[in-house]
Amino acid sequence: MKQYVADFGLLIVGILWGLGFVFVKIGLNTGINPFYLSALRFLVGGILFYLVFLKKMKKFRKKDIVAGLVVGIFQFFGYAFQTYGAMLTTASKNAFFTSINVIIVPYIFWILHKRKPKAMTFICSVICVIGIGVISFDKNLNLSDINFGDILTIISAIFFAFQIATTGFFSRKVEPLKLIFLQMIFAGILFVINFFIFSNPGEISDLKGMALISVGYLTIFSTIVPTLLQTVCQKFTTSTRASLLMSTESLFAPMFAFFLLGEVLSLKVIIGAGIVLFSIVLSEI
Repeated sequence: MKQYVADFGLLIVGILWGLGFVFVKIGLNTGINPFYLSALRFLVGGILFYLVFLKKMKKFRKKDIVAGLVVGIFQFFGYAFQTYGAMLTTASKNAFFTSINVIIVPYIFWILHKRKPKAMTFICSVICVIGIGVISFDKNLNLSDINFGDILTIISAIFFAFQIATTGFFSRKVEPLKLIFLQMIFAGILFVINFFIFSNPGEISDLKGMALISVGYLTIFSTIVPTLLQTVCQKFTTSTRASLLMSTESLFAPMFAFFLLGEVLSLKVIIGAGIVLFSIVLSEI
């Protein structure tokens, strides 16, 4: 595969993930329970992923299961906080704040691999915090422009950073395809358990209309297809280019949110988001 083809494939991943933020919001707007939505997304997605790679899914070892469980737990908490955050904030801000996981990952690698991040990483972290501050503080330096949904999303970014870091850690020890499958299944199971603990089982209902479209998109086009594209395309380009191309989800999410949800960003949020995205791009160069 040519590098430009692989790069285009990874750009598609960014587009699909960006649109995924909108479909999460669309699904939640129909009244579907967040745990129910995520459980369907990962369990159905995991089963479909298993069927696609059936020949490579034999003989799961103990270390495969342990790795899948660890990463799956971080994936569960990441998506749980992100999805509940999406209920209380806009799809655009949900995407912007989720993207800061890129800045957090090097620090987790520092803990796991005892390798101190480069000086540029610290600089990018400061720039990122400044961007979040521009979005969050008003002219009197009060946190009036950040809501509880934004805070939940920032917490989700921390868990996503741990998911990314532990995935990188375990992918050297187990087969990546098995790791992807197991983390999806474990995350899905955790969503089912939490649904029955914290929600009313009566909220389980037949999916129809926009709820069905939302779950269908998130399962196939925001989970299965991006995972397949990432798995195939990342081998034919550099890790830096791959990270940058996939991080475009934060650019596409507000565009789709504007056209499909009618979300309009204030100038202050646009400037702050621009600073955050600049820090992310700078950290990958």
